[in-house]
Amino acid sequence: MTMGKSSRIILASAALSMAWLPLTAYAASSGPVLQASAETASIGQTIQYTVQDSQATSSTEYQFWIETPSGQWKMAQSYSANPHFILPHVQAGSYEVVAYALSRQDVEQGDWAKAMATAPDSLYVNATVSVKMMSEQGASGPAEVVTVATSNVSQPVYQLWWKTPSGVWQASGPYQSNPNFSVPLTENGAYQFVAYAKSIDSPATSAQTMASSTQSLMNSNVSIMHTIQKVASTVDATNGDSNPYGLTYDSFAGTSAAPNPYYGDLLVSNFSNAAGAQGAGTTIEAINPQTGSVKTFSSDVQGADALAVSPKGPLWVADFGTMGTNGNVMVLTPGGGVFPNGGSEITGSNLDGPWGQAFVPNPTTPAFFVTNALNGTVDAMYGFAPPNFNTDTHFMEIGSGLAHSGSTASTIEGPQGMVYDPMTHMVYVTDTADNSIRAYEWTGANTPNQGQGQLIYQGGALMKPAGITLDPLNGDLLVVNQGNNNLVEIALNNGHAYVAGQKVLDNTPVNPKTGAGSALFGVDAVTSNGHLFVYYTDDNTNTVNVLE
Repeated sequence: MTMGKSSRIILASAALSMAWLPLTAYAASSGPVLQASAETASIGQTIQYTVQDSQATSSTEYQFWIETPSGQWKMAQSYSANPHFILPHVQAGSYEVVAYALSRQDVEQGDWAKAMATAPDSLYVNATVSVKMMSEQGASGPAEVVTVATSNVSQPVYQLWWKTPSGVWQASGPYQSNPNFSVPLTENGAYQFVAYAKSIDSPATSAQTMASSTQSLMNSNVSIMHTIQKVASTVDATNGDSNPYGLTYDSFAGTSAAPNPYYGDLLVSNFSNAAGAQGAGTTIEAINPQTGSVKTFSSDVQGADALAVSPKGPLWVADFGTMGTNGNVMVLTPGGGVFPNGGSEITGSNLDGPWGQAFVPNPTTPAFFVTNALNGTVDAMYGFAPPNFNTDTHFMEIGSGLAHSGSTASTIEGPQGMVYDPMTHMVYVTDTADNSIRAYEWTGANTPNQGQGQLIYQGGALMKPAGITLDPLNGDLLVVNQGNNNLVEIALNNGHAYVAGQKVLDNTPVNPKTGAGSALFGVDAVTSNGHLFVYYTDDNTNTVNVLE
């Protein structure tokens, strides 16, 4: 005999007599307990069930019912003195088994109301539970949407647990039929997620549920970072240069024989001279982010607006100069010096208002990318080798047609910041002229011109986006706006970019016509022990600050 699942009750019967007992009418703790040889199994296995009954007498008999993967209940073994039941050759899916205990006299009299039921025991055959996670920007802040998927679990219901960065485990609530959960991410740091699934009739105990593997998420969102501190002044002590623009972290440690004295420092370029003439600054500062100590790294640049450190040590500098047309790319030694015989200065017709700078690795042909704000192009520089960067460097235009306007250091708008993403193998370029972020790839010397590139994000929270970097914890793009002094976090999310967070870094209003009050140009981010530190230049205060 069988019974449809929708009634969710079990038949207890002997021979031709039947009575209905609710599935939840389990025995008290002193009553019969059903034990299984396994709670999970593979197809074809045989599972044995045994009733442990402390109240049993010589006249106690047992009956077994089973719900098959098809969702049908059926009596599997009639009342007898045998407390064991064998379930052979199981198939994929979930089973429920319940046993009843009743005296022989009550069985003979059909007094089914006296039967004591065990709690249902669940068996999952070739069953799996997995989670898929996707970040989103919820109404009250960043959130993670977790979707639970199961296979071979009949009428599954779900529960989600997560551990916050502060170490507190939280649960979604009772089991639910909806497999989707939205978890607010209120802390920066590592979250852990575990999903549980069970058949709807199974008890909500650890032995009767299936768990997913633990999934980790490193949450790092600028909107919930609240501390801003000054690291150091960027005004050069030797000549008064000011207006900090380019910013990068010196990641070159050097060698055991020649360690880099600036390893771990922040390198910052001053765009203006002491009189405030834009593009006339000649200095780069080396700032220790822990102590705030400042040293002049170089005095040989010409209106430097972007910096990038080579994995081999040299610092590449985009020099716009005062007019852009007199710009160049300078390559400095790890100690801030110039290479002999003019080897540091790269010039050429491809450089037209150089502004952004980024290193792009490649197994055979590594390159440095540079943006040209005067003509809206992106160029790759490759084939270089010290000390003759001026003669060995080759150019290849890989981007063109980008929005641009203006012609001087104080009026220029166009492609500016650049960052390479090792996860997507793309270079992301900001453009202040049309409030966009675009992506380009580098595959070596045969890389084609990709025109305006792949549009990643435009408008919205972007207001004259300048500097750009990667969040090392989650891979999001971090962009500083010249138009409103905001830091904007853009989550790439498998090609569907969205604004994940924003933070005001300087409260000074920005004049939309003159640009007065615009503070932000350079940005970089590092992590320490799972904590994010976002460093940025502030032109209004001539400082490097840190958001943490």
